[in-house]
Amino acid sequence: MLKATVAEELVWAGVTRPPVPLVYFDLNHYIQLAKASRSAAGHASEGGRPIAVLPGYADLLDAARRAKAEGRARFPLSGIHFMEVAHAVPSPRQRGHVADVMEELSNFGYLLGRPFLVQLEIAAGLDKIYNSPSSYAPMPLLHSSALWAFGHLGGFKFVDEAGNDIEPQLRKELGDEAYENRLAEMNYIRERKLLEGPQDREIADLRERGYAPEIYATGAQSRLDFELETSTILNDKSAWRRGRLRDLIFGRDVAHEWMTLFVLHLKQREHDGLRHDLLEPAEMINLWAAMPQVQVAISMKAHYHRNPSRVWRTNDIADIDALAVAYAYCDALLTDKEARAALVGSLELRTFGAHLPTNAREMAQWLDDLPILPNPDGQVLHLLPRSG
Repeated sequence: MLKATVAEELVWAGVTRPPVPLVYFDLNHYIQLAKASRSAAGHASEGGRPIAVLPGYADLLDAARRAKAEGRARFPLSGIHFMEVAHAVPSPRQRGHVADVMEELSNFGYLLGRPFLVQLEIAAGLDKIYNSPSSYAPMPLLHSSALWAFGHLGGFKFVDEAGNDIEPQLRKELGDEAYENRLAEMNYIRERKLLEGPQDREIADLRERGYAPEIYATGAQSRLDFELETSTILNDKSAWRRGRLRDLIFGRDVAHEWMTLFVLHLKQREHDGLRHDLLEPAEMINLWAAMPQVQVAISMKAHYHRNPSRVWRTNDIADIDALAVAYAYCDALLTDKEARAALVGSLELRTFGAHLPTNAREMAQWLDDLPILPNPDGQVLHLLPRSG
């Protein structure tokens, strides 16, 4: 079996991003920030008791608000966030509180989802191997819609009963300013509802219209089953845990998660008249070894699988999906102790350079130390000096 280590020179997806640091918080930290926000505003818990705020989160909330207001940092969300809000925060009231602080810090800015970033990393990697110019124009890493996490821009299309576009007619009837205001209001309502999820009284009607949140759980369970199968294989052949465990995880993860997308990408290149010949085995390894967020996920899985007594959960799958993108494409992230240990303990990822504070106070201090940059709302290519 060929050895598969992280490439010395990473190949980044062709994406543009703001020049200021991107800062990612796990859901559990947003929950604590929501408590800090509610407490500071003078609210009490449902029983009338003071809201318990963990140490450091009031400072972190203030620091994040300052950094956002001064344009020194951006706080993007991921598709995992609103999936987790729906499943991990059962009370609609509490979901609303968490959504309040998420909205405040992010302005509904979302990171492009993993499947789409993988396709961009594949494209960039093949261009390098083929020694070709960039095949596709860069895409924004962030966009102001939850739908961007699934590769869609969002927005609305207004049609009549026959399917004809009636936007010009509506704009003329309302006037440009009123039309744009109405459109902005509709966009806001959509993004807010996507983030906080439905109220209990709305679920029956939504189900009649196709609402089925269990589909996400089914997909997560299928991927969890794959990791449990990997654990069974390692239990039967324990020598792998003491040897080339990461190489095994590398091969299984690429084959299971990404080969279908890889084949579809080659077909798309053929359709677009681009070079698309198959790679030799060593070239295939080099391709995947240079993909930043693919390598983050592989390292985290290898770290977890090294412990034979570890109990895998569906939440692990969501965490890995979110952190693979955040650790590769954001500049700082605040996550839980277990996930942080997996990232810090994976020495092969040490060149990635994302900041990993141990607690809320450290994150707050890091944010306060950020400088003000010119043109913080501009867009630059994501070509950060994170390779060896």
